[in-house]
Amino acid sequence: MKSASGTILHASRRALGLLAFRLVWLVLISAVEPRADAASWTTNAPMISACQSHTATLLPNGLVLVAGGWNGSMALGSAELFDLNTGKWTATGAMTTNRYYHTSTLLPDGKVLVVGGKSGGATLSSAEMYDPSSGTWTNTGAMHYSRNFHTATLLTNGLVLVVGGYGGSGMGNAELYHPDTGLWSAAGTLNTGRGNHTATLLANGQVLIAGGWNGDINLIGITNVEIFDPSTGSWMVTNSLNTPRQDHTATLLGNGKVLVAGGASNPGATNSVELFDPATGTWTTIASMKTNREAHAASLLPNGHLLVTGGYGTTFLTGAEVFDPISGTWTNTLSLNVPRQAHTSTMLPNGKVLVAGGADVLSGVTGTAEIYDYAAGFSTNTGSLKIARDYHTMTLLPNGKVLVAGGNASGTSEELYANGTWTTNSATIVARNNHTATLLPSGTVLLTGGTDSGNNPLSSAELYDPVNGTNVATGSLPFARQGHTATLLPNGKVLVAGGAYSGWGSQCEVYDPTPGTWTLTGSLNAARCQHAATLLAQGKVLVSGGDGFTGYLTSAELYDPAAGTWTNTGALEAARQWHTQTLLPNGKVLVAGGYSGKTLASAELYDPATGTWTNTASMNTARAQHTATLLPNGQVLVAGGENSSGALTNAEMYDPATGSWRTNGPLKTARYRHTAALLPDGHVLFAGGYGGNYLANAEIYDVGLAFANSSHPQPAWISAPLNLGNGLVTTGALFRGISEASTGNSQDSSADYPLVQMRSLESGQTTFLPTTNWGVNLFASLPVTGFPPGYALATVFVNGIQSTSGIVNVHVPVRMPPWLTQAATWTNGFQFSFTNNVNALFGVLAATNLAQPLTNWTALGGIVETPPGYFQFTDPQATNGGQRFYQVYAP
Repeated sequence: MKSASGTILHASRRALGLLAFRLVWLVLISAVEPRADAASWTTNAPMISACQSHTATLLPNGLVLVAGGWNGSMALGSAELFDLNTGKWTATGAMTTNRYYHTSTLLPDGKVLVVGGKSGGATLSSAEMYDPSSGTWTNTGAMHYSRNFHTATLLTNGLVLVVGGYGGSGMGNAELYHPDTGLWSAAGTLNTGRGNHTATLLANGQVLIAGGWNGDINLIGITNVEIFDPSTGSWMVTNSLNTPRQDHTATLLGNGKVLVAGGASNPGATNSVELFDPATGTWTTIASMKTNREAHAASLLPNGHLLVTGGYGTTFLTGAEVFDPISGTWTNTLSLNVPRQAHTSTMLPNGKVLVAGGADVLSGVTGTAEIYDYAAGFSTNTGSLKIARDYHTMTLLPNGKVLVAGGNASGTSEELYANGTWTTNSATIVARNNHTATLLPSGTVLLTGGTDSGNNPLSSAELYDPVNGTNVATGSLPFARQGHTATLLPNGKVLVAGGAYSGWGSQCEVYDPTPGTWTLTGSLNAARCQHAATLLAQGKVLVSGGDGFTGYLTSAELYDPAAGTWTNTGALEAARQWHTQTLLPNGKVLVAGGYSGKTLASAELYDPATGTWTNTASMNTARAQHTATLLPNGQVLVAGGENSSGALTNAEMYDPATGSWRTNGPLKTARYRHTAALLPDGHVLFAGGYGGNYLANAEIYDVGLAFANSSHPQPAWISAPLNLGNGLVTTGALFRGISEASTGNSQDSSADYPLVQMRSLESGQTTFLPTTNWGVNLFASLPVTGFPPGYALATVFVNGIQSTSGIVNVHVPVRMPPWLTQAATWTNGFQFSFTNNVNALFGVLAATNLAQPLTNWTALGGIVETPPGYFQFTDPQATNGGQRFYQVYAP
């Protein structure tokens, strides 16, 4: 067992000369070994508190909770959260008890159970619970025995099995935590008392307990193995390990076998590896790791390979290696940036691995964190369009098919893509290109404006109905336009902004699907064409850049749907048109590339909280008229486009956590003015465009996680439609994944449970849903709020592997008449509050004379919903006495 400083208590026999010799030998070996893949380690922001022997728990909301640990001088009670979308750590509520060598287990209700450990030299029996919704800790029932270096395993019945550990009389027994009562019950007596062992949940629901240390000072590790059967509550001895070991890792592989690697043995750290076959109860020695290691960590990758990192050999290790179950071989991969042992290794929902903390020198502790990424995207050809085209639109429909409409050289043709095949669909009413397509909450697609075959701007609009596959005319725009933007608003209406017609336009209008009519709304502050527009998480629309007729624009502005007005916000760092604008999962907006007399590689981020733009890393390739697709892993795939070299095949990925770009596998065909759509299976479909001529070919892009189809979580049913304010429920199979990760103790960062992500098809807004219950075939979320209405992808992630997404229609419940409460005059104005349905959208009209016609009343913004369903309005101008009248309305 390890001391708090990270040294090995029972290793005093190791001579200094031997340590020095082994260190040199390991360095020579690692210098010549080939790497397993084109993987990378990226250093992220450090943790707030340096620690080792802490726990890391992946939460259903996609954050990673790190709790407790040893900082080199004392046990910690602090806790912090890692956000994979920003790469940063934030503090959360402190534990009720400082502790290290404890365990941490995510329960089916989404809370986290922390058990035992050490504090101030004492071994603990206490347990406490973390609630992600409030960020607070509360005590729960204490164990019957104090223990550290124990294991904790969530059983398939929802109970938590705690086994062994040092510090009291608990080494030889086990107990069960009951989340429904917060109490513990006995779970029988082990045949061999132990700590520093591993606990692995097998595919049949039983738990394999392997190795460890039984307290005998003449031993370093033991070979004893036993199995707990939850159905009978009994323990049974099975065949022993071939090599005695403790501080090892044990990982359930996709084939159902358990791989045990490394650990402390006699006379020191071992590189030996063996496989347990539950079908026969036998252990088989297989190829050894490249490096002797103990106190390392292991994570099963989505492709079925096993990543082993760090640990202690004759020194603290930076080395990492990967095991391939198919070939049965180990290969060195890129080394960690920091040597570490007693760290954690967490499989993130995006398929990357977070390594955090640990001991990095003989008496030191690190707060560094880094992320492992092995994916390398690639593209494959799929069926070709029936008609070559560019400047067309592409829309993922509620039935999972993809609609392509219009475009240059296409006439009035429409076609549908499904399962690698394109079929001709009914035609548009008029030929159009450089138009917009908007998926409405009704499931129909609104095609707006553009130019006809004679390059004349259009004012017409039409609706495509996927149910019967036909197009019908709807109300015409007040102004003909092309090169405009169309944005689905939270109230289900569509904002069309700017564009070119007889001149460059600042006029804007709103389409109301119910009567099928257009209404003028506030004009842009700057006329613009070929700009970009994004619905922000706060409900406003951000428009940036474009061609302003007299020059390329740096200006950006915000549209308030409640007030119907535009206000200027911070200007872009660089003028640009034909750029892309992508809402990131962290709420910021990425603008990339474009044209301003030359093609641009620069990129910048808009922060809605401050209304400012800041430069981020430039792309590796300058480009304009490209596509940018937000992937389920939170990264942005930018592909194709053109620059001075012509049409591009180049593709690259932006990672919001690091603010960096990585060149990925290229497209098969150079193209610009093409379209891209994220498919329910997580692949990206590219079609058409221009590359010296109009293109008909299409291709499918794979992000490159390389997981088997048999490993997919398989949702069979999703509650739909989803009314905001209600929870989402999905049922299916394989919601409990392959492996709960490494050891079942403080180095075990489980990821074998479902996380559910929602992604708006129109705005791209994404969120992971907090849960009230999950199981082998079930996930139920807390009420969903703050999400834009319309169609969304609902995706289940387990062990970094995503399911095929379901398409859910998100509704705002019918608004109730508002009843005003708590009206009061404040020093900074007049304020009132009211309650209504979650996510309802309201505006306020104000006047000083009640007799004024409504057309003369002033539209005000400022109604804020916080918490969900509770609305508050403040008029800061009502401070000088007199009378002022207000009307609340639903725009």
